Amino acid sequence: MPFELIPFPEVVPSAGQLVAVQALKGTGEGAVSLLALDRNSDLWRFDLHTGYARMLLHVDIPDLKLEEPVQIVVSANECFAAVSGRFSQHAALYDLQDSKQIMALSRDHYHYDVCTFPLAFAEHEGRTLLIHGTKWNQMDLLDVLSGENLSTRQSTVSVAENGEQLTKHDLDYFHGKIHVSPQGEWIVDTGWHWQPVASIRSWNLQSWLTNCWESEDGVTLRVLGDYMEDWDQPVVWLNSSTIAVWGQLASDMYDEEDTKDYGDNGYSHFLAIYDVQTGERKNLFNPVPEYRTQPLSDGEHYFPHGQIAAVYGKIVMWGPEKGLSVLNPDSGEMEFTDKTLCPYFYHPYAEVFLEINESACISGKRLI
Repeated sequence: MPFELIPFPEVVPSAGQLVAVQALKGTGEGAVSLLALDRNSDLWRFDLHTGYARMLLHVDIPDLKLEEPVQIVVSANECFAAVSGRFSQHAALYDLQDSKQIMALSRDHYHYDVCTFPLAFAEHEGRTLLIHGTKWNQMDLLDVLSGENLSTRQSTVSVAENGEQLTKHDLDYFHGKIHVSPQGEWIVDTGWHWQPVASIRSWNLQSWLTNCWESEDGVTLRVLGDYMEDWDQPVVWLNSSTIAVWGQLASDMYDEEDTKDYGDNGYSHFLAIYDVQTGERKNLFNPVPEYRTQPLSDGEHYFPHGQIAAVYGKIVMWGPEKGLSVLNPDSGEMEFTDKTLCPYFYHPYAEVFLEINESACISGKRLI
C-alpha cells in the first residue's frame, strides 16, 4: 500500500526543533496548518502548504519540562488552545486571537505524574467549553468566555453506621487522556484505577451539563474496557459514537474465565471497537502489532508510545521501533506493514502523515 509524498516549501521564519504539534483546519485547498510549540516555549502557527509561520505567544507554565511529552489541544473555532506537560501537574488556557493567557490550570499532586493531564475542548450551543482535571479523581467543565465552572459540585459527605465518613459519588479512578467525539456529544476517558489497571469510561456531554456528577456515576456513564494493562491508550473516533482502542492485555493478572473473550494471547496487543452510547464491544482484533511502553530514554515515563488514525475506512497504527500497519476493519486483514515507517503526527483535516527530521524540516505523506 503506497504513500504519496507531499512536498512543502521551506517554513519561514524557522521555529527550530518542535516539542508538540496540533492540527488546525486551515483555509484553502490543500491546506496543512498546525499549532506548534518550540523548545523556547513559544507557540507558533504554521501553514505548511505556503511556508508561512508566525509566533503567537510565549507559554509560561510552572514545571513544564520540554524534554518530556507535551500536549496541545485546540477549540473547534480555533480561537483557544490549552497546553500542558503530558505528565505535569499544571496547564494553561490561551486566547489565540489576542495572544494571551486566559487562565492557569492545575490538578492535585496525587500520582499526577503517571497519567495524561485531562484536557480537551468541547462545543455546546455556541459556547466553547474546556474539560480539565482538577483532582486525581475529578474533572471540571469550564465555560471559556465567562470563566464559569459548569460542573460545580456540592459536598456529599455522609456518615455510615460504624461512624466512618463517606463521600457519595467520589471515584477510585484516575482520569487520563480525554477524547471528545466529532460532534461533541460524547466524552471518552482513558484513565485507570487501583490494581493498577486501565478502565475506559464514556459519558454524554449534554447530560453532564444538567448533572454535575455525570462523569462520576451518571445514567449515561459506560465502562468500555476491562483487563487492560495500559491506560492513556491510543484511541480514534470512527464515527460520532464509535471508537477504536489499541490496547494490551495482561491475562496473567486475571482468571482465565475473565479474559477468555480475548483469546489465548496473553500480554498480546489488540484493537477493540466500542459503542460509547451502549458500552458494547462491537469487534475485537487480536493479535495486532505491538506498541512500545518503555521510555525512549532514561528517566522518562512509561506509557503507550503508539498512535492511531482512521484513514479512508482503514485503521492505521504506528509507533517507534514497531513501524506502521494498516488494518481493514471490515475484513480483519492487516493490509500493509512497514517496520521503517514512524510518522511524527497524523493531520486529520489534511489527511496527511507528517515527519520531522533532525533539521526540523517537515515533510508529508498521504496514504493512497
